[in-house]
Amino acid sequence: MTSTELVPYTDAQYTIEEATETDSTLIDAWLHGVPAQTQRAYRREIRDMQYFLGDKQLQDITLLDLQQYDEVVLMRKAPASRKRAISAIKSLYKRLRQSGLIQVNPAEFLHLPKIKETQAERYLTTAQVDAIVAQAKNQRDRAMLNLFYQTGMRVSEVVALTWKDILPTATGATLVVYGKGGKTRYVAIDELMRDELLSLPHTADCVFPSGWIQNEGDKPTGKPITTTQAQRIVVAAAERAGIDASPHFFRHAHISHLFEAGVNAVEIRDEVGHASIATTNKYAYSVGGKALGSVLRRK
Repeated sequence: MTSTELVPYTDAQYTIEEATETDSTLIDAWLHGVPAQTQRAYRREIRDMQYFLGDKQLQDITLLDLQQYDEVVLMRKAPASRKRAISAIKSLYKRLRQSGLIQVNPAEFLHLPKIKETQAERYLTTAQVDAIVAQAKNQRDRAMLNLFYQTGMRVSEVVALTWKDILPTATGATLVVYGKGGKTRYVAIDELMRDELLSLPHTADCVFPSGWIQNEGDKPTGKPITTTQAQRIVVAAAERAGIDASPHFFRHAHISHLFEAGVNAVEIRDEVGHASIATTNKYAYSVGGKALGSVLRRK
C-alpha cells in the first residue's frame, strides 16, 4: 500500500500493527527534512496525543477527540508547552489535508493559546551574567557560559559546535553555526572568546564534550554534552549565584544588551538567527528604563 492510497479501513483483516505502521509512515513524511530536535519534540507530542486517545489512527481522530485531549491534558501544561503541542497537531493535520490523505482537517478549529510576553522577566544585567559565569565549576563550563552570552547562540547550537566550526581570523574567529530550521549562519567572536575556546582540551571533535578531561591521559568521551546537560550546567551555576536563569536567559541578555548599545535590529536578527525582524524587535521593549553597565564586556 502506498501513502497516496490511504483511506479509513473497515476490513476485519486490517490489524493494529498495520495501522501503527501507516501512522508512522505519515509522520515520517510530515517531518521529512525537519531538524532532528524539532522532529523529536513533534513525534513526542503526537505520540502523547495518540496514547491518550487509545492509539486511534490519525485518520480516525475527530475534532471532539482533540478538544477532549486539550481540555484533559494540554490545559494542565504551561502555556508555552500547550502551544507547542497544539502547533504540532495542527501542522500534522494541515499536511495530511493538503496531501489529500484526509477529507476534513479536525485540527483546523483548535485555537493556539496566547502567550504572555516574558522577555523583561528573563532580563539579566551584565553584573548578573558575571556572577553566574564566576560560578562555573570548570574551564569547559566557563567557556560555554561566556559563549552563550557573547554570541546569543541557542543551547542546541552551542552543544553542536565542533572544532572545524571555529575559523580563526585576525581579530578573533568566525563560528559556523548550524541553526534552527537547518539554516547556517556565521557569528564573529573576539580574540578573548576565541582564545578561551581554543584553550580547551582538543580531546574530541566537539568543543564541549560530555566528560570533562581533568588530566592528560584521561579517557575522552568523544560525545558532545546534551542540551539537557547544558541546561543543568547553566541552571546550577545560576543557583549558586542566587539567580534564576537558563541558557535562554543568556540569549535574551545578549540581544537586549545589544539593543541598549544601539545596535541595529537587522544586524541583531542576522547574528542570532531570528526568522523574523518582529521577533528581534520584541527585545527592544524589554530593556526600557533598565540601567546597564558596560555592554557585552568581558573579564
